[in-house]
Amino acid sequence: MKFWYQFTADASKHPRFVAALHQHAERVGSPGTQITVHGMDADLGHGLLQADVILCPAVYTSIVVPLFLRNAWKAQQQGYDAFVIGTFAEPVLRELRSLVDIPVVSAFEASMLAGCTVAPTMALLVLSEQTVPYVQASIERHRLAARVSGIQLVDSVMLETDLDHEFEAPAAYLERFKAAARKAIAAGADAVIPAEGMVAAIVAANGLQEVDGVPVIDSVGVSILAAEHAITLRHRLGLKPSPLRADTQPRAAAMGALRPIWSGVPHDDR
Repeated sequence: MKFWYQFTADASKHPRFVAALHQHAERVGSPGTQITVHGMDADLGHGLLQADVILCPAVYTSIVVPLFLRNAWKAQQQGYDAFVIGTFAEPVLRELRSLVDIPVVSAFEASMLAGCTVAPTMALLVLSEQTVPYVQASIERHRLAARVSGIQLVDSVMLETDLDHEFEAPAAYLERFKAAARKAIAAGADAVIPAEGMVAAIVAANGLQEVDGVPVIDSVGVSILAAEHAITLRHRLGLKPSPLRADTQPRAAAMGALRPIWSGVPHDDR
């Protein structure tokens, strides 16, 4: 199986993060499972820092939505078996599932569902205060507020470019993560979820599976296994998204409206 793993930052500025994702996927995936990691496309990011993108919803929507739509389509055209949304903001999740036939797996959704199997309430530990509104929106989208004890900051301010360097010497960051987890546990969390792709990767890469006996959900590993599971369900049980009120695939006549997004990506009119 081959998965396209998409996140929103510039991959060239986060080499340690990308390497950690590949290494962890090799550890947790089934034999033969491969992932390719993709960040921001050069023609969309315009050299912006991730903080510049997420601070303004208008900028985020203008840059990130086309990125995910066209790369999900590209993944399907290039024969990938699943498309993994590696950001907990899970941009245009429903729209992606309406666009492509291959499974679209959300790191947020997969991690929350895994957490629901081991704990009645979970806390989401986020990179910084900039990411909180996006995580809150994801909680509401899935109607899982009753299972969330709270959102806890690992750092009030942290840029992803700075966090990438922590992969080389992660001890101090992991201690801050543990401190945030303990605050969340004291506030009622029965499990904690690293609720941002890079936070999840540094936690998973260093084998942090619990804090004071409370489970830490491996968001990266769970996403990969959820993609494997989605493919297994489809092949063995024929399980696909419902077309009624959820994910209606575009008709051939409607594909023309999407052409500006593709920017030269080969496509077939269905």
